[in-house]
Amino acid sequence: MEHTLISRDLEEALPPDAEEILHAGHVTPGWSGAMWLDRALEWIVGAAILAELAVILLNITVRVATGDSVLWTQEVSEIALLTIAFMGGAIAYPKGAHMSVQALVMRLPAAWKPYLAALVDWLVFVMSAGAFTLFVPTLVQQTGEKTPILQLPVFWVSMPFSLGMVLIAWFALVKLWRQQKRAVLVAAGIAAVLAVVILLAPPLFYYASPNILLGTVLAVLFFLLFLGLPIAFVLALASGTYLYLGGISEVSAIPIGMASGAKGFVLLAIPFFILAGTVMNSAGLTLPLAKLVDALIGHLRGGLLHVVVVTMYIFSGISGSKVADVAAVGTTMRGMLEERKYPRAEVVAVLSASAIMGETIPPSIVLLVLGSITTISTTTLFLAGFVPAAFLALVVMALVFLRARKHGGVASPKASWRVRGSATFFALPTLLLPVGMVAGILSGFATPTEVSSVAVAYAFVLAAAYRRGSKRLLGDTLRETTTTAGMVLFIIAAASPLAQTLALAGVSQQIHDLMSSLGDSPILFMLFTVILLVIMGQLLEGLPAVLIFAPLLLPIATDFGVNPVQYAMVLIISMGIGSFAPPAGVGFYVACATARETVENSLKHFWPYLLALFVGILVLAAVPWFSTFLPALAGLIPF
Repeated sequence: MEHTLISRDLEEALPPDAEEILHAGHVTPGWSGAMWLDRALEWIVGAAILAELAVILLNITVRVATGDSVLWTQEVSEIALLTIAFMGGAIAYPKGAHMSVQALVMRLPAAWKPYLAALVDWLVFVMSAGAFTLFVPTLVQQTGEKTPILQLPVFWVSMPFSLGMVLIAWFALVKLWRQQKRAVLVAAGIAAVLAVVILLAPPLFYYASPNILLGTVLAVLFFLLFLGLPIAFVLALASGTYLYLGGISEVSAIPIGMASGAKGFVLLAIPFFILAGTVMNSAGLTLPLAKLVDALIGHLRGGLLHVVVVTMYIFSGISGSKVADVAAVGTTMRGMLEERKYPRAEVVAVLSASAIMGETIPPSIVLLVLGSITTISTTTLFLAGFVPAAFLALVVMALVFLRARKHGGVASPKASWRVRGSATFFALPTLLLPVGMVAGILSGFATPTEVSSVAVAYAFVLAAAYRRGSKRLLGDTLRETTTTAGMVLFIIAAASPLAQTLALAGVSQQIHDLMSSLGDSPILFMLFTVILLVIMGQLLEGLPAVLIFAPLLLPIATDFGVNPVQYAMVLIISMGIGSFAPPAGVGFYVACATARETVENSLKHFWPYLLALFVGILVLAAVPWFSTFLPALAGLIPF
């Protein structure tokens, strides 16, 4: 998912197809048109992250010392979050860091690609310039309003969205200027024709049925998706198309919805968790964990492949990003795996399967987002995620054990208790990070945002104590975080109006009626949605798919008698399977890069693991206990 989390040595190892997919749209340094502007924009967003980090840590200190909270932190947090979302999201665009479906685009003839790239940039320009224009009246209206506590002009609170849209439009023009002039002119003509068709189309839908309108908009959505347009822009354009063609509401509701969709105190945990994970990756703090797990279970049949699974389970609770997990664990253990002659294709398969398994391990970004858009608490989701992930980890490890005679390498010698104790001593400080984060949240002592801010501070202290990472660790990790966090938050913002639009279109009711016509069977409903979500996870990646479908499908699940907590786990893992499965799953290509293996060879080894995980998700869908046991034990939901 997060392309910017791929290190330079991984980029060099990418198979040809994967390299094109991961770096489609990537531009050379000076992506804003000037190097000084590049650095200025990155430091503005980085400063917003650091300022918010300082504010949250101050609030924690004051609350622990006095029992009271600092009231103005909410307003500062809102400004910082919008800055990260829209200015960081703008920075992610010219860097090629926004998620998009490139697997199909890259199969087109080479002669088509310059025209397609130019068309995508023109569409981005139209969307961003249009969003800014539509938002101007809102800015004007807010000139006389002030925030309740700090009395700041509300105008300045909304400014990051406006600046973000202006920056994206500028970046699109810079990218177009650098492309083939013929391709740019032809693409401009195609974009103009598309715009005219949309502008003249509303009369055709005035008397059409809602289903025809919805079908047309979904066709537009998938058309834009297959063009390779970044998913965030696809979501925004699809929402605007529905409102405009149906005459249901003012199109200005889209930029307003995007601006409000990026708000929410819990969303601040996302950039902090990403920053903590990036620091851990950059400082090489995964290695002590891998050595500890190797000392404990490396002697089993399958050896280091079991270590990969368990290390991924632990590290998933640190980074919050599954692609970051693959990159960090894969590069850390690559030397050990190659030394003991494990087949690279089998390593790719186990890495990918382990990343899917880790989708529900807190503090997963998807869990945080799901808790912010549904009525299920984040604490409940965090507790619910442990057992399903452990079950799938055992499924993967069982398959590793069965395949080890043919595809396993040399198992590690059984470690002595002295070696295990030494490994525990060196890994314990790193282990305290995920354990402390989860304990802090589940105990109710701190919110996810507060825990994530402490995690960042602890990660930097740990990196300094281990003396790992360069002197530029802060700057490098901040730059990486601004891009990744901006991209994630921008997608959340863009998905918000689309989710509202689909609810307005009655999609939830239509799905309910369809399933009712097939019989009121919870099992049939679960099977239908697992297949649907695996497909949508392929097309939309994990996070956008969760943002769109979770609010639509969770109420239906409840109507069919499915426990909402169980359904949330099934939903997340199903989309995780889709987002890591070929041909469009970016995570699979990252795994290929870490093991320095071709996609073709890796696929042959991955299919058995993918099938095993699919069977595993069907078991989780049929047995609620896996998802509900821990939340019920904690008294968060009834037994």
